[in-house]
Amino acid sequence: MADPSTSPAEVPSPSTPEVTEVVLVSEIDPESEWSLSFNDHLIPVESGHAVSSGWRTPTKAPVGITWHWTATWDLATCRRILGGEDPHRKGEASAHYCVGLTFEEGIDRYVHLENRSWHAGVGQEYRWDGQPLIDRSWIGARSTVGIETVNIGYARKGVEAGEDWIEVASPSGKHTLLIPPWTEEQIQMMVMLGRHIVDQFPGIRPEDHHGHSDICPGRKTDVLGFPFARVLRGIYRDDSIPDIWTPYLTVEGRQRALIDLGYDLGSFGADGDWGRMSEGALVAFQRDQGVEADGTWTVFVSRLIHKAFTRVVT
Repeated sequence: MADPSTSPAEVPSPSTPEVTEVVLVSEIDPESEWSLSFNDHLIPVESGHAVSSGWRTPTKAPVGITWHWTATWDLATCRRILGGEDPHRKGEASAHYCVGLTFEEGIDRYVHLENRSWHAGVGQEYRWDGQPLIDRSWIGARSTVGIETVNIGYARKGVEAGEDWIEVASPSGKHTLLIPPWTEEQIQMMVMLGRHIVDQFPGIRPEDHHGHSDICPGRKTDVLGFPFARVLRGIYRDDSIPDIWTPYLTVEGRQRALIDLGYDLGSFGADGDWGRMSEGALVAFQRDQGVEADGTWTVFVSRLIHKAFTRVVT
């Protein structure tokens, strides 16, 4: 869904209390707490609605999952905006599912998995696999499952951060945002939903999951701070899936990684201020890796950083 502000991209966060560190734990057994079911508010597969029939990818199936946040406080508001026959954004945007905050809210289903929801594409720069988006047939709305998660987004005017909110750097590194953590019940529902999707489309691998901001880094901030490692370890029942997200949530974490890989940040070092030297180091790393050198930090950069460290260790 759209970013939770009136500005088109990223905004600085207000001063807020110190936040707690993200804790990622993969041991999760959703079956013991909740069984998968859906609140159906299906969008008609008709002209004028934000849904298209069938998958047009070469595999005739989705190739990944794009995770979003709703920028709302509850599931009911997301439903009014996206779901059913006459939503607020009728014919403009949708999603396959929206995951509520609690078991009581549950999961809304707006589009069946055999069809495509219009959940990404505007301003998209990269495909699901990190390659530059040249062919529009690979926009998210045509190639990935879209999942909204109820989360108000970052702290801003009218939205005060809580003490447990997570400090996260924007894709450009120029702004620090404070994000509310996803709830325990929400995480369990996301794991169950992910298993349901992957059971139907086993070609979707852990590396095929991404946030909206990963494919639209110049325009979007959702879902910064998302507990990807925990959710993916739960979906795939695999604790060996590396956490390539948490170490690089902050500017300092990104700077330390670049320094440790031999990139020069000058006398400033890992000072938590993403300036010209930091951006230049990231661009140099991207060029060395043979990828688009745009100076933005996405999951695709994090994955390359992780691989680079693995090569150094071995």
